[in-house]
Amino acid sequence: MEAPAELPTEYGTQEAAETYRRRLERTRRQMSSQRRLDRTFVRARTGLFLALLVTGAWLIGDRRAVFPFAVTGCLLAATMIAHRPLMRRLRRSERLQRWYSSCLQRLTRHWRELPADGAPFLSADHPWSGDLDLFGPGSLFQKICECRTLPAQRLLASWMTEVPSADQVRRRQAMAESLRQELDLRERLSLTEEAQDWGAAEATLHGWADEQARPIPLWIVAAAAVLGVVGAAVLLLAASGVVPFSVVVLVFLLQIPLMLLARDQIRGVMAAVDHVDQALRQLSGILTELESHRFSHPDVRALQQTLIVRDTRASVSIRSLSSRIAWLNNSVRNQFLIPFAWLFGMVVLLTDRIERWRVKYASLIPGWIAATAEIEVLLTVAAWSFDHGDGTLPELSDGEAEFRAEGLGHPLIPRQECVANDVELSRQKPLILISGSNMSGKSTLLRSVGTSLVLTWCGARVNARRLITTPFQIATVMRVSDSLMEGRSLFYSVVRRLRQVVDLTEGEYPVLFLLDEILNGTNSTDRRRGAEAVIRSLLKRGAMGLVTTHDLELTRIVDSLDGQGVNCHFEDQITDGRMTFDYRLREGVVERSNAIELMRMMGLDV
Repeated sequence: MEAPAELPTEYGTQEAAETYRRRLERTRRQMSSQRRLDRTFVRARTGLFLALLVTGAWLIGDRRAVFPFAVTGCLLAATMIAHRPLMRRLRRSERLQRWYSSCLQRLTRHWRELPADGAPFLSADHPWSGDLDLFGPGSLFQKICECRTLPAQRLLASWMTEVPSADQVRRRQAMAESLRQELDLRERLSLTEEAQDWGAAEATLHGWADEQARPIPLWIVAAAAVLGVVGAAVLLLAASGVVPFSVVVLVFLLQIPLMLLARDQIRGVMAAVDHVDQALRQLSGILTELESHRFSHPDVRALQQTLIVRDTRASVSIRSLSSRIAWLNNSVRNQFLIPFAWLFGMVVLLTDRIERWRVKYASLIPGWIAATAEIEVLLTVAAWSFDHGDGTLPELSDGEAEFRAEGLGHPLIPRQECVANDVELSRQKPLILISGSNMSGKSTLLRSVGTSLVLTWCGARVNARRLITTPFQIATVMRVSDSLMEGRSLFYSVVRRLRQVVDLTEGEYPVLFLLDEILNGTNSTDRRRGAEAVIRSLLKRGAMGLVTTHDLELTRIVDSLDGQGVNCHFEDQITDGRMTFDYRLREGVVERSNAIELMRMMGLDV
């Protein structure tokens, strides 16, 4: 869907929205002018083509029409040549319009319609990604991702699902902030080719890096080349009537033994390069832009330098490979070119050229792809920070584990609806137990904490006035369900997830747990005893976090924790039969529940 320029800004800053709108309007004006000129060219080409038909018919009966026919043909050819640059500019403008429209979509509720939602990266076993809506329709990934290539999307997903060190986060922050104003570079990257089959391309390129190249023996290549030259000569002579066509057939047949001798290499190359040309063209286009850009941060320049080896640019090498693959595919699959490719020895020669490219560059491929992917991800993070320039850059704490957020809000809630709260966890107060009524904001607060940590790991700005945090291993128990197929009850599923949370405390990083409606699915007595035991175990292991509950009995757990926990709550107001929430986190235990009133409002007789 194309986002109209007049859509209100529901996310991000007005400055970012105005920048995108201004550039989108400029692009639309260019497109309007280009389309008018394009229609003029189309009319001219149509008129000249009709004139060529008329003069051609005239030529059949009158030799004097040669000159008008030739002039008309030359004018048509010149018009077609002059039209091509305009068509390229028009396609460029159309791509820019789509891209700036997508930028505006990210600042409105329409971001849920963007194509890359990260669904392939969903994992039911991951400690937090499913509960925090990181992937899938309406996810954080869908809103943040501007990556063009699949390797970059995969790297972004890994940044969102793996805990980095404090130094890694600071490095990502510094690099992304240095790219925050690089809108022109993002625009140029948006003009690169679309690629659909990156899976095949990655398998090919990484496979080549791991496998030994097998160039065709030199004498076979030389023989194919000589026969190719002879074949071209005898074809011209046969067309001129100097030699019989049987000589051409003889040269054609002489190529067969050479192809049989090289059949293993030909078969291997053809299997490897099938359907990878589009991804290679896209990669080459991105590399061209990244190689020529002047980056300010030294770490980004170091990534850029990996794309230039022995005075050879990665873009030139990839473009060369793409060209050879395209020629080989056409030589084998184009029914009109097959006879000529066979006669000229093109299949053998192109296969050898591709294998020799592997000898020279295959070992560099993983580094090129990794560097390109990292710069793409950094630009995606930079774009997020450009759009959300009123957010804050988190501070990384090197001391005791802590999480301190002032004015924390969820990044996927529109700014006019988002209510910010303060959250503080430390070694002295490692637990916040939150009570409250249905729909009052408990789960949203947990997701705000978790999502802000994920953005921190990426080096992005967060929706808060200030955020100080330690690198935490996030662990969530929020969306848990039973499974009829696997014979698991709800309570069993919850307990299994809690076991995973406890096990994570044995890892490198301290755990920050987010437990929503802890031990829901069992009786109140067992819930009270079990919840207290789990929370005590987590705190004893150095973990800290937030726990929500509807069961006011569980709030007494705080009284038994020797000051390590604090009770907070959300509440609601019912006025004239209408339930409202202010989503403000308050100290203490909630004083009443809205469950019965909510049931009555829904028409149940209770």
